[in-house]
Amino acid sequence: MKTFFKISMFAFVAAILATSCETAPSLQKYYADSKENNAFISVDLPASIIQLKDSDVSEEVKKTLETIKKVNFLALQINDANVDLFNSEKEKVGKILKNPKYKQLVRMKTLDGNVTVNYLGEEDAIDEVVIFGSDSKRGFAIVRVIGEKMNPAEIFNLAQEIKLNGDSQQFKQLEGLLGSIK
Repeated sequence: MKTFFKISMFAFVAAILATSCETAPSLQKYYADSKENNAFISVDLPASIIQLKDSDVSEEVKKTLETIKKVNFLALQINDANVDLFNSEKEKVGKILKNPKYKQLVRMKTLDGNVTVNYLGEEDAIDEVVIFGSDSKRGFAIVRVIGEKMNPAEIFNLAQEIKLNGDSQQFKQLEGLLGSIK
């Protein structure tokens, strides 16, 4: 009887440990792994690259800008040699974004692809916005806007007031990168 009890307890503890560990891949891990692959284009942009068009904006807009910490950009351009890679990587990202922790804000379909906008956090306190766009002729891109307690309505208002610092090294890198994408 003691042996049965010990085995049962061991099985119970093992089952709890197995179910408590999250085995689903995260977008952060996918991004980090893909940065190491030369087939991908990646750029990390600090929030300091974002400036306001007009210094005469509301305090609310300025506070919203302070909630953004950084922006990550990852892209895979499709060509004849990497169609299989494109399809498998697009599927991986799709599976990651289907995790219930990513809540969908917007979904748009186009002729050749689609765009989704997802977020992590609460509706009024978002920690990360993920924009995933794919096009069967050009490839796909993931943009992660990482912040702290971002408000979607305030972010949309902020977007109208933003200009990018064209003199920064990060902007020049991004500009060159986007110029190379066909």
